[in-house]
Parts: sequence; structure tokens; C-alpha cells
Amino acid sequence: MKQLILIATLLLLPCLAEAAAYSWTDPSGTMHFTDDLGSVPKKYRARAVRQAAGEDAMLPAPLPVPAVKTPEAAAPATVPSQPVAQQTTPPAAEPVVTPATRFGDRTAAEWQTEFRGLRQKLTQIQQQQEQLRNDGGDGKTLLTRQKIDEINTRNKQLYEEYETTRLRFNQLVEQANKVGLPPEYGQ
Repeated sequence: MKQLILIATLLLLPCLAEAAAYSWTDPSGTMHFTDDLGSVPKKYRARAVRQAAGEDAMLPAPLPVPAVKTPEAAAPATVPSQPVAQQTTPPAAEPVVTPATRFGDRTAAEWQTEFRGLRQKLTQIQQQQEQLRNDGGDGKTLLTRQKIDEINTRNKQLYEEYETTRLRFNQLVEQANKVGLPPEYGQ
């Protein structure tokens, strides 16, 4: 029975990993929180604040709410006797981003390749952890001491590998945000 509890505890350790939280403030001043950067709306990802669990990070001040002008307030009180030339500026064109566009020291395609590689590695580690759980049995079958030690050792290795890769992924997200990489290239 003690062995079963030990195995269950060790297999659940990866689930207890320290999580990061992200916060952002929308234009109406509402602050939102999530633990998944992917659930932050694309236009707020660059400004989302990352906070590790247990840290007391300072949050940014809420964005000011723009004043809404009513038509009465926007219209001039008197009509000028001569027409005023309308100065209109064309809307700024969105910069065209291609896979060859450079962001920092890499092209957008290189960023995307690195993101995909790290996601794939995390998925592979999770699959290996699941296989290890299955190898541990259903809790009804007795395992030899040697088998338990092998499972524990491999579980620890997978946990450390997962954490290292997850930290690298989070660092890559922060680097991409700093250089202004569009979110679609972080997918």
C-alpha cells in the first residue's frame, strides 16, 4: 500500500509544477487574468504581464478610459464665414510581415520553427510521461523494487526535461514579445 501511494505521489509531481499567470487590462479598465498566454487576446499579448506563482509582481496601472465626445460637444459653437480646408491624413498602412521579415536576430520563419520545435518537444515529453504512468500499472499489480526505482528515476528525468523545455518556451515567448513578433508566428 505504501508503494502504491509513493508511486501515485511521484507520478503526480509534474502536475504540481509552478504555473505562471498573465494579466492584462482592456481599454475599459477591466483587468483580466489567465494562466495561458494563448487565451490572451492577440492585441493585448505584447502588453500582458507575466507573474510567476508566489511572486508579488507589480501590475501596470489600468489604461485610461478615453473620453467620449458627444456630437454637441464636438461641433463648433459658431460656423466660420469662410470654409476651412479639411486636412485628412491617410490611414497608416499596416506593415507587411512575411516569413523573411526580421524580428530581432531571426526571421519570422525562424521564430515560428523554434516555437513549433519546443511545442513538439513538450508534447513528446508528455506522451513519455503518460507511457510511464501506464507502465506503473493500475495499482493492483505488485511491482518489483527494481521496477519502482526505474519508474521513479525515469519520472524524475522526464519532469526535469519538461521543466527545462517549458522555461525555454516561456523565455522564447518573452523574447518574441520584446521584438514585436506577430502572434501568428508564435503558433
